Amino acid sequence: MLDLSKLSVKELRELRTNVNRWIDVKGQSNAMSFTIGQEVTVDHKKLRGQICEVVKVNRSKVVLNSPSMGKVSVPMSMIEAA
Repeated sequence: MLDLSKLSVKELRELRTNVNRWIDVKGQSNAMSFTIGQEVTVDHKKLRGQICEVVKVNRSKVVLNSPSMGKVSVPMSMIEAA
């Protein structure tokens, strides 16, 4: 484990820069996994078993067009490709 209290200010800034880069990379790869028009299913009791269409992809959530509920904003972690 890395002891942050023993690092210099320069090393801490470098570490912060690297962490921010990895966060950006992970976020982009997550958002790029869904495309507009793609059919997906949602792991939620109200939408279980329904096939929804991706309308918009935001940073952390995806807007879906559901047959029963209309447009719904859902976290990416709850969505699976149909």
